[in-house]
Amino acid sequence: MSHSQPIILHIVYNLIRGGTEGQCARVLLELHRRGFVQRTAVFQRTGVFVIPVEQVCGSVKEIRIRRLIQWRTLHEVLRLVSFIRRASIDLVHAWDADAAIFGAIAAKWAGRPYITSRRDMGQIYAPRKLQLMHWADSRSASVVVNAEAIRSKLLQDGLSAERITCIPNFFDLEEFDTQAEKPFSQADKLPAGLKLVVVARLDREKDVASIIAALPDVLSKRPDASLVIAGDGPERIRLEQKTVQMGLARSVVFLGEVMDIPALLKQCHVGVLTPQANEGLSNSIMEYMAAGLPAVVTDCGGNRELIKHGVTGSVVSVGDTQLLAQSISRWLEKRDSGFFDDWKSRGILQDRHAPSCVGDQFAALYSRVLGAV
Repeated sequence: MSHSQPIILHIVYNLIRGGTEGQCARVLLELHRRGFVQRTAVFQRTGVFVIPVEQVCGSVKEIRIRRLIQWRTLHEVLRLVSFIRRASIDLVHAWDADAAIFGAIAAKWAGRPYITSRRDMGQIYAPRKLQLMHWADSRSASVVVNAEAIRSKLLQDGLSAERITCIPNFFDLEEFDTQAEKPFSQADKLPAGLKLVVVARLDREKDVASIIAALPDVLSKRPDASLVIAGDGPERIRLEQKTVQMGLARSVVFLGEVMDIPALLKQCHVGVLTPQANEGLSNSIMEYMAAGLPAVVTDCGGNRELIKHGVTGSVVSVGDTQLLAQSISRWLEKRDSGFFDDWKSRGILQDRHAPSCVGDQFAALYSRVLGAV
């Protein structure tokens, strides 16, 4: 290294609030507080974290890659190589699938070590993309996973155990509690009575349709219950049509994209998440836990690593709408009668996912990789 303090480049798709992107931004900001020097590159310069990140890391570089194979893609990779060298980057951390592929190529050509991340099960990607991701992972200094389920999947795919580092999701309870105290911006749309809530992008793999299918059984026991859906996506129209066809239009509220999730969750009673594929370690479930909600989730990806079955919620089989309905009804009854200790969920977040804990693990990883160069 030609300078006294190493510089880390984080590459991620964008800087929105949720998902991998929000995790990247929060980790970056935590490491800045510890004195790490960092830069950021994104494929789309959008999201609530753009300004906070630029305030501590300088201008966010945009990588204008839109397709895998085209002349512009090669040009953008070469621009990224030049940036890595010009900015004296010592280590590249690619946070998502596209970042892993193009970041790995650029880091290799620039002669720098790199880290990749796997934060889902990889079940929605095309075979060619999976092959490129495996190529990037197998040549990285380390692959960061956020769930043991993903570690197991990578081992099955032939990646060596020594190359995998499991670091759980970052969660700031203090930040959540501050936001939860604010009035919810769409409070006028919320129904009275007991509220189930699902926070998810409305993609097919999230299988929100199963929750809607289970709702009539829940309503037969608790007619004062309703379902609040926070999120948008390609499945929304189909899901709205399904609620009408089932005669549930009065019992289901579609809020669309919600920016003030903590404030919403404070108005609800049970969190539900029913992915059928590709789940990593869910930020939504962690938000349910922070809000003190019992969570009913499917046994998919890292969900059972967050929920203590029978204690902080229930883990049910994918597609079992009957058991889903029974579990939701049971937790509504427990919440309604006061037989649920929300501190157990929050204690898990404090012990395993606090900024100091997760920050320590990333700092140790970067130091180990840089020390081996």
